[in-house]
This record gives sequence, structure tokens and C-alpha cells, in this order.
Amino acid sequence: MGARGISLLVSLVMVPAVARELGPGEFGLWLNLTTAYTTLAVFDLGVGPAVMGQVSAARGHGDGLHMRRVVSTAFVFLAVTALALILVSGALTRFIDWSGVLGVQHEVPGELVRQLVFAVTATAALSLPFAIAGRVYQAIQRSHVTALSTTLGVVLQAGTLFWVMALAPDLHYLFVVFLTTSLAAGVTTTVLLLTRSAPELRPRWRYVDRGITLQLAREGVQFFLLNVIGIVSFRADAFLVGHYLGAASVPAYLLPLNIFALIPTFTMMFLTPLWPAYREAWARGDGAWVRSAYVRSVAFVTTASVLASGALVVVAPSILRMWLGVKAVSPSTGQLAALACYAVLMSTSSAVGVFLNGLGALRPQLCFASVMAVVNLGASIWSLRHIGLSGPLWATVVTQTLLGLAPCMIYVRRRLSVS
Repeated sequence: MGARGISLLVSLVMVPAVARELGPGEFGLWLNLTTAYTTLAVFDLGVGPAVMGQVSAARGHGDGLHMRRVVSTAFVFLAVTALALILVSGALTRFIDWSGVLGVQHEVPGELVRQLVFAVTATAALSLPFAIAGRVYQAIQRSHVTALSTTLGVVLQAGTLFWVMALAPDLHYLFVVFLTTSLAAGVTTTVLLLTRSAPELRPRWRYVDRGITLQLAREGVQFFLLNVIGIVSFRADAFLVGHYLGAASVPAYLLPLNIFALIPTFTMMFLTPLWPAYREAWARGDGAWVRSAYVRSVAFVTTASVLASGALVVVAPSILRMWLGVKAVSPSTGQLAALACYAVLMSTSSAVGVFLNGLGALRPQLCFASVMAVVNLGASIWSLRHIGLSGPLWATVVTQTLLGLAPCMIYVRRRLSVS
């Protein structure tokens, strides 16, 4: 959590620095594409989370050979996937008017927008096989190694960005630095895992297994669909704002959201180690610990997020003014209330989701989330037009509570009662 906190602090410092150097349209494009880079991790097709679950279960059973087969198979699979995604992104970049999609027709040259979109998608694709190392570290309960290497990468990224802004504050150069240093973090983690922490897990062709491929595919597809649904449900609103209101309106929506998103981000840091722990304990038959840990985690993150959200409602406007200075946005009372409810909901939903993911209960989540996503997308578009910037937040709060969180909690209660 300390390492992640440093990364968040560096990110918060970078936003106003970049905002001062770019125009409103360029800054909105920067926010959308850097957010998209993180979101594009979903195109690992769910293999990353599946690897974490499979390695955790194999560790619980003491099956080292299965762990080697899982890692080798996943690495080769994602390397092939990365190549395919680069080819697809090249075609999509050529045939889609990204300037119109992102709402920057008059602020940024169309050719530059196409180049940046391709660079972001291609770099995200290249990062996919290198993300396996982080999942393995999580599975063997050594997440701190990944966190520390990521922190060093973020610090390097911030320092290089400041250097570029001092010499040539050009949008093209900023993205070159951002993407290069982001990819370097995954490469560093992979080298550490395969040369020092677990050299026996080094990918080898003889360990690539067809049966493991099918297992990863079955579980991975379900994770992939859940991630896609999550993007549509929780991350597409910024793009809707840019499309309907223009890229210059994105900061007014996204920056206050980034402040409140710190709450579920920090609670997820607490929850993530429970994911492989649930799987390993379940494999060992320790249902009592699983039940106790689930109840404690839900109670803890809900209480903590309520207190933190209430405090942020009061201090968030001041934080935004100190953070952004003359370019600060001023969220309305309704937007602040919606953000507080959103933060609490996401924190509690994360606790329930981590439990279900740990046990491999993905199909119920898919059923509930699919319905929620369809309803939420329509509600977000309608509310954006009729309510304003707070509309998509309220739409998400209502639909996720009624169609996502409540049904999942009922399912968990039934699952625990028969275990």
C-alpha cells in the first residue's frame, strides 16, 4: 500500500504539470488516452487473472509442475495475442475517425491523433505477456516486488516527463515518454521473477500444454467478459462526456472522479492479496477461514469508504484548487454526493467481487453484470443529456446497487451457507 501510495502521489503531481503545458483539448486527449492505456489491459483476454487463480490453486496442492505449465502456456498465448492486437489496432487506426470519436477535431491534428491512438494500443498490447510476472508474484503472496518495481517505473516516468516538459512540451514527446516507461515496468518485473525470484518458472516451449490452454481460455474468457462489462459500466462515461460535450469537458468530469477513486483504489490494495488467498485456502479445504475473511473484508472496506467519502465531500473542492490551481474544476453539490456514493459502492462491490473471483464463481457475476451494463449505458447517456456531469454517476450508483451488488451478495450468502 505504501508503494502504491507513492505511485498515486506522483500521478497527482503530474496532472497539473501536464495541464499547464497543454491546451484544453490536448489535455482532455491526454487524460482519455492515458486512462485508455490502463483500460486496455483487459485485452489479455482474462488470462492474467486466470493465471493468478491457477497458480494459487496449484500452490495450495503443492503442484510445482502445473505452475510451470501455466506460466509457460500463458506467456506464449499472450505473446501471440499481442501480435494480433497490434495488427488489428493498425487497421482500426486507419479506418476510424478518432478525432471525432474523442472530440478533438479542432484542437489536435487528425494525423497526430491517429498516431497517438496506435501508439497507445500497440504499447498496451506489448505489455500483455510481461504482465504475467505480476500475477505470479500476487499468486505466491509476494506482491510487494511488483509494487516496488512499478513505483520505480512511475518515479522514472515522472522525472522524464518533467524533463521533456522543460525542454519541449509537445504532446507527441510526452506520450513517447509515458508509453516507454510504462512498458519498462512490466519488463523489469518479468526479469526479476525469471532470474531471481522463481527461475524455475521461466517460460519454456516444452511446458506449453494444450490442456492448460483450454483451462486458461475457459476461465480467462469469463474474466475478459467481466472486464469488458466493467469498462462499459464504469469507465466509458468519460468517453461519453467527451463525445457529447466535447473533450474540454472531460477534466470537469474525470478529475473529481480521480480524487474519489482513490478510495476504492486503496481498498482494492487491501483486498487484492485476498484473491489468491481465497483460492489457495479453498483448495486446502479451509472454508472457515474463507467465510471469516470475507465477512471482515466487506465490513472493513464499507465502513472505511463511508468515512473517507464523507470527508472528501467536504475537502475535495479545496484539494482540486490546490492540485490544479487556475485550471481547477468546481464540482457541484450533486456531483460530490454522487461521487461519494460511487466510491462507497465501488469499494463494497470490490470486496464481494474479489471473493467471487477467488472462488472462481464467474458465471453468476457475468449474468448480473451483463444486465447491469446494458441498463447502465442507456441510463448514463440519458442522464448525461438531462442532468449533466453528475448524471452518469447517479446512473451507475443506482444500476450497480440494484442489478450488480445486491444479487451478488445474495449469491455469496447462499454459497457460504452450503459450504
